Amino acid sequence: MKEEAEKLRLKVADLRRKCGQLEMSVKEIEGRFLKIFHASSNMMAITALNEGRIIDVNEAAASHGGYKREDLIGHLPKESNLSVDADLLNVMLRKLKQDGCIRNLQTQVRNKDGAIRTILVSADPIVLDGEPCVLSVSVDVTALEEKSEALRKSEEKYRRLVEDSLQGVAIIQDMRYVFCNTAFSRMTGYTVEELLSLAPEDMGRMIHPEDRNIVRSRYQDRLAGKPVTPYYEYRGIRKDGTELWLEVYATLGEYNGKSAMQLVYLDITERKQAEKALRESEERFRLIAETIDEVFWIFDPEKGAMTYLSPVHERIWGYPREPLYKAGSTILDMIHPDDREQVISSLAAIDAGQFFKREYRIIRPDGSIRYIRDRGFPVKDKEGKLRFYVGVGQDVTEYRLAEEAIRESKDYLNQIINCIGDPIFVKDREHKFTLVNKSFSAYFNASQEKLIGDSSFGPTPEELVKSIWEAEEEVFETGRESITEDNHKDRRGATRTLMTKKSPLTGRGGDKQIIGVMRDITEYKQLESQFLQAQKMEAIGILAGGVAHDFNNLLNVINGYSELVLDDLPQDSPIRKDLEQVREAGRRAASLTSQLLAFGRKQMLLPEVLNLNTVISEMNSMLRHMVGENIELTFIAQPDLRLVNADPGQIQQIVMNLVVNARDAMPQGGKLIIETSNVDLDEDYIRRHSMVNAGPYVMLAITDTGLGMDAETQSHLFEPFFTTKQKGKGTGLGLSTVYGIVKQSDGFIWVYSEPGRGTAFKIYLPQTTMAMDVQVKREKPETAPRGSETVLVVEDEAAVRELTVRILRERGYHVLEAADGQEALKLAHEYPGEIELVLTDVVMPAISGTTLVARLSAVRPKIKSLFVSGYTDNAVIHHGILEPNAAFLQKPFTMETLMRKIREVLSQSPG
Repeated sequence: MKEEAEKLRLKVADLRRKCGQLEMSVKEIEGRFLKIFHASSNMMAITALNEGRIIDVNEAAASHGGYKREDLIGHLPKESNLSVDADLLNVMLRKLKQDGCIRNLQTQVRNKDGAIRTILVSADPIVLDGEPCVLSVSVDVTALEEKSEALRKSEEKYRRLVEDSLQGVAIIQDMRYVFCNTAFSRMTGYTVEELLSLAPEDMGRMIHPEDRNIVRSRYQDRLAGKPVTPYYEYRGIRKDGTELWLEVYATLGEYNGKSAMQLVYLDITERKQAEKALRESEERFRLIAETIDEVFWIFDPEKGAMTYLSPVHERIWGYPREPLYKAGSTILDMIHPDDREQVISSLAAIDAGQFFKREYRIIRPDGSIRYIRDRGFPVKDKEGKLRFYVGVGQDVTEYRLAEEAIRESKDYLNQIINCIGDPIFVKDREHKFTLVNKSFSAYFNASQEKLIGDSSFGPTPEELVKSIWEAEEEVFETGRESITEDNHKDRRGATRTLMTKKSPLTGRGGDKQIIGVMRDITEYKQLESQFLQAQKMEAIGILAGGVAHDFNNLLNVINGYSELVLDDLPQDSPIRKDLEQVREAGRRAASLTSQLLAFGRKQMLLPEVLNLNTVISEMNSMLRHMVGENIELTFIAQPDLRLVNADPGQIQQIVMNLVVNARDAMPQGGKLIIETSNVDLDEDYIRRHSMVNAGPYVMLAITDTGLGMDAETQSHLFEPFFTTKQKGKGTGLGLSTVYGIVKQSDGFIWVYSEPGRGTAFKIYLPQTTMAMDVQVKREKPETAPRGSETVLVVEDEAAVRELTVRILRERGYHVLEAADGQEALKLAHEYPGEIELVLTDVVMPAISGTTLVARLSAVRPKIKSLFVSGYTDNAVIHHGILEPNAAFLQKPFTMETLMRKIREVLSQSPG
């Protein structure tokens, strides 16, 4: 037992020794720990595990918070207001219990001055002096956190800038979009997701085909490190297929550790459009400035010289432009001496930066004078500083000359108006006179000055004033002219009938006016009454003439037998006196019938050898007066006109009747052609006109562009009392008189007319035999030429067409015939051979001759044409139906004439 006890004592002693050694080691370790604890730059603290009281802190931890160690040791953290998080202790205890340690727990502490710092806390449980404690080590990460926050905010700001940027931003890596912002999405029309999902081949379709190679080349060169400008432009294609212009700034960088291309896009479509518009605008400006008839100029006041002058300056001014581009140049030497002062004075407007307008004369190098109207406009910058002047110089010489001519014309017209015998006036909307001529003033015995501004016609009865006012109001309201007849007292007090024509007139300012022309028709009204009586007598005369002709035959029997009986009676016969009374009565009856014959126009003509050109020329002035100013009268006379044997007075009657009819057929005006020519009518013509004798004639044609007549009207044209005029406008005897005179002169008359095409009257008078014997040598007509060509005859009159075709075939021609243009076109299309000539009437239904020839020439370029018409050639050309050089033959024509004309046309060279 003792041995065991000794062994136990020895073991205890050894254990005590070892414990002492351990205690010494612990104390050394604790000493070293405390030395390290207090010497560490890291913030360290020891707190009791159970209550969290601070057992010790090192200097780093105390001074970091602005404390001294003794301010903290022995206190709870909440007593010093150290922890921002009141539950921090509980959190740490839970984590120690759960994990056995705490690593980098982020929390916030409050310094002594109240500043809050962010720290990372790591903690481990320890035992100190037998008491469980917690050793915590803290690192101040406030600055790091602030930098991290700043970086985060910077990245957020950059992200927002990129996202909110008006410029498109994209990053391309491995030929794919790996980033793009909303602006780029809007530019291209794709969503961001669609752009990021595009395959490399799809990205190429976003570039215009013409620009793909250059974009691809730049991309590859930049990746290869070659020097490439970062800026370039190309045309892109939006998702919807529309085109846009992009300006790109491309740089090479890294993205997620790999090489990538960063691109900044700017949509410059509008700029490109604006540049294009500017170029077009500049081109338009250049074209306008160089083509307008005014001089466009730009003047630099600071330089004191022109910077631009349009080319027309050299044409108008006659001087070169280049010298005026030099500083100090002047145009004063080119300006008329009398106008230089006013030009110099207008320069003050330039100095003041004001608009100016001036007109002056220039002297060109050749000494001629031109009037120039110049206008200048200041152009200022945003600050209001004068930059330059632009202006337009216009050559107004013609205007000035015209203005002077207008003044002279106005004076001339005033003289004419005042020389007109009919009273003329102009009234305004208030019925006041604004113009009266001298005749008006004289007629109403009042001065022009007194009448202007007045509304009356002098002392006029109230009823007449009311009637005049109402008539004028009707013109103002309806815009239609009116013709009234009113009775006025002249200055002698006599009642006169005045016919007044009032027409609407619009003044320069658009104001309504009335122009009135008055005519004293007192004598005319008397003559009208006489004329109506004469019309009645005209009809009676026709009856009287016919009756007198037959009655004169009876009188010849009565008077003859009376003479026979008286010759057989003795002088002392008781019945002799009775028979002598019968004979005397017969003689008086014969005298009476002679007067009736004269009244009925059955009198003998007094013919003489005439040249119709002379007769019509002597009537020229009278005819022009008859037709009025709205009808153009033309007289076309053949110089070597044959002579006729006719009554000159009756010829004048014919011309006047036909001219009056033509005038009435053209109420809106038109053209009237009187023409003479020599014609020869042969047997072929006689076949179609049985009442006509063959031979040489003189033709008198009167053609108008009036209303024309249909076939029914023409069939009654020469019947007595037949008229197409309104009741009271004609007797219906004019054309019947013409017909009678022509027939009495051994001639004939022919009419050619169609509705809307005007009318041609042709009168044929035979050439006088005496004139033929004395003055004219007749040549034996040559035999009409023959031919073998193919001729297409187009004529809507069946009889004329049949005769023409028969004659042509008898003369050897191959003939195709058509009744109208449609049939002719069909024949020409179907006929396989050559057609050398088309012979066509000018006026036909549906397709005219000129239209037919034009359409035939389009398919048969070599075909030749000959036009025929009842109108004269001059009338047809004046109507504008044919060109002046077209081959033309006038109806009626002889077949011999036709044959020669055909040969003439066929013999002409092409073109």
